[in-house]
Amino acid sequence: MTLSIFLPYLVGYRGPESLSGTFMIYAPIWVLQERVGILYGGPSIIALTMFQFWIPYTLIGFQAYRYASGQLSSERRYFQSVVLLMVIAILFVIPMSLMPSGFDGDGAIYSPYIPIPIIPILALVSYRKLRPIRVETPWAEGSTTEDTTSDEESVWNE
Repeated sequence: MTLSIFLPYLVGYRGPESLSGTFMIYAPIWVLQERVGILYGGPSIIALTMFQFWIPYTLIGFQAYRYASGQLSSERRYFQSVVLLMVIAILFVIPMSLMPSGFDGDGAIYSPYIPIPIIPILALVSYRKLRPIRVETPWAEGSTTEDTTSDEESVWNE
């Protein structure tokens, strides 16, 4: 969940045809931007307001947590949910690329916005590390059922 807050989720690029050819990397709480050879970066409230772009990645982090804690029924279900959320995240970016980001003398300038699927890839690759541990026996070796029976349980067992 923490990685989904700090890892970038989107790259935007305005080509050299724009007045200030920029390259931007977005994360939920920061933006890094290169404009005319100068690098800018810092916290950004604008990125927080663009929740529709980073919320699927946060949900992928939540699904990974649920899988690791054994709350998902199978690995297949985990893979399906991560891939579905990744597709949703990519579909959210498409309308942003179809809108002009500015205008110049020749007309509209369109900036390609490319989603960065770092979080889904990490979630899919690390599924073996996240796999919940299945406990075969709930007690340690050498103990017997009589040792672990409480007074209340002994009443019900009789």
